[in-house]
Amino acid sequence: MANTRYPEQIFVSQKFNGANKILNTRDETGQGLIEMTIAIAIILTGLIGALALTVSNLSGSGEAGTRVVASNLAREGIDVVRSVRDTNWLKNLAWDAGLSSGNDFTAIAVFNSTTNQWSLDFTPTSIGDPAAKLYRQNNNLYLQSTNPQGGTRTLYARLLTLDPICFNLTTRVETISGGPCDVGEQKIGVRVKSEVAWTESGRPHLITLEDRLYNWK
Repeated sequence: MANTRYPEQIFVSQKFNGANKILNTRDETGQGLIEMTIAIAIILTGLIGALALTVSNLSGSGEAGTRVVASNLAREGIDVVRSVRDTNWLKNLAWDAGLSSGNDFTAIAVFNSTTNQWSLDFTPTSIGDPAAKLYRQNNNLYLQSTNPQGGTRTLYARLLTLDPICFNLTTRVETISGGPCDVGEQKIGVRVKSEVAWTESGRPHLITLEDRLYNWK
């Protein structure tokens, strides 16, 4: 009786159920696309982050290597001044011969390949002076000169400052004024400041090392 009394109702119900099935299929497809898009976005975010970290690490490693070279160059500057002082002792010269030029206390370290000796040139007055630039030679030496001969210009510049250390004979006090010793004072040493400057990735960098060298062995 139910089959003969309500055929249209049953047919409509089946169509309605079929429509529901079609609508549900579309919803599932849309949700799958959204989930896939979100998953791809998460993966891309992770990849971009990993790539940025890798680039940052490589850049940091490069800058660390550059800083190591700069530190060694600054240390070499102080060693050059110490070498000049020690050579003066060996030659029975005044301990500070070649370590000053009147009231000029800024210099560059110059290496003489013929005599294999270092000396100081007090011509440059600032680390921005072209003569303060360092040139890398074929033997990997970093050299400076007011008249550079050969070599590849590097990104480094170095300047040495040799401030007199003065000892007041009356007060028995040691002073460093950045100028020559006054009357009643005796020069007993030099404060050596070795600066190395360079620019990397558009940013200026500076390393400064300092030491005090005295007139005693």
